[in-house]
Amino acid sequence: MNFEKALVAFEQFLQEYNTNDEKIKLKIIHTHGVVEASTAIAKELNLNDEDSYLVKMIALLHDIGRFEQAKRFNSFVDKETIDHAEFGADILFKDGKIREFIETDKYDDLIENAIRIHNKYEIPQGLSEHIEFHCKIIRDADKLDIFRVMSTDRLNAFANINEEVMKQESITDEVYNDFLTHKPILNSKRKTHMDLWVSCLAFIFDYNFTASLKIVQAKNYLNILIDRVPSQNPKTQSRMEEIRKTDHEYIDSVMEKSVG
Repeated sequence: MNFEKALVAFEQFLQEYNTNDEKIKLKIIHTHGVVEASTAIAKELNLNDEDSYLVKMIALLHDIGRFEQAKRFNSFVDKETIDHAEFGADILFKDGKIREFIETDKYDDLIENAIRIHNKYEIPQGLSEHIEFHCKIIRDADKLDIFRVMSTDRLNAFANINEEVMKQESITDEVYNDFLTHKPILNSKRKTHMDLWVSCLAFIFDYNFTASLKIVQAKNYLNILIDRVPSQNPKTQSRMEEIRKTDHEYIDSVMEKSVG
């Protein structure tokens, strides 16, 4: 189990792309960010060496479809281009590229499922306990680094968002009400850029481990993201403050239950 070899293979894979392109660069940094977040979760969960290795391997490969997506479409909007998770899994397992990263096929089913499922609305039923466990870790780690991206990178780079337009926008009632009832928000319900922003803030309702929420708290992501795009729409301003309150109350309640 040689993760360093996989890192070398990843660097070789990137030679097919323009690493000076802003979108490609963003996804390279994101990939390493998800590896870091996955490693932090694994450490908190006290995983054994084998599972710790798998956590990092899945993180390294989870967004491999994003690079070709950016090259072909100059966009990361799946509904307008391709499902990047399905596409990435196909590259690895239908085209056989997985063997460049890991020699044994012992973990193929687990890695493929984790990659295909990492961007889905929910984890499907019927998976083995071990596969489901790794699906949960990559989903949490991905969301954690998306919070980092949203807090630091240009909005137009990762979601084609015009900040000035976004400041005038409203949050649609359906998205807002789903948020207040602690529901992860379906992509199909997004009508505005503010809806997209709120749907990302709703990630906390889909975290699987308190270890992940601890990182959200430690890095103050919720306040940073809510404050990053100060709305000039009075109704939106009011709703964002209610969203802030709901987010913090939810995390506090989960933490209290975990301690109890």
